[in-house]
Amino acid sequence: MDTQHIDFLSVLIAAIVNMIIGFVWYSRFLFGKKSERPNKFHKLAFFCNCVVILVTAAVLGFFEAFLGVTTVSDGMFVGFLAWLGFVATTQIYAVIWGKMSYKHFLIHSGCQLLSFLSMGGVIGA
Repeated sequence: MDTQHIDFLSVLIAAIVNMIIGFVWYSRFLFGKKSERPNKFHKLAFFCNCVVILVTAAVLGFFEAFLGVTTVSDGMFVGFLAWLGFVATTQIYAVIWGKMSYKHFLIHSGCQLLSFLSMGGVIGA
């Protein structure tokens, strides 16, 4: 497998876009009070979140490079399929077997959907 076609700058930009989406999505203006997010800022949690987002963007970049994605719309489609096949199906377990409400599932999964669409589009461009 050839990784030379992965544009690591677009992966980094996609990760930053993901962080911005999460910051706005969970702000007080949208779903902040309903999302049950802790009020304290933890440096370790922020660092771990950055690593997770970078890994997610890199893997999405790998998928798009492997598939030969060259347009924003194709990148968004790959992002949607990745969200549908891996994120939404995994997160629904918290509703089915855990104590997460369907409302919280929609809030968290909606943020992930927007993030995957945006990252897929940025990487595919």
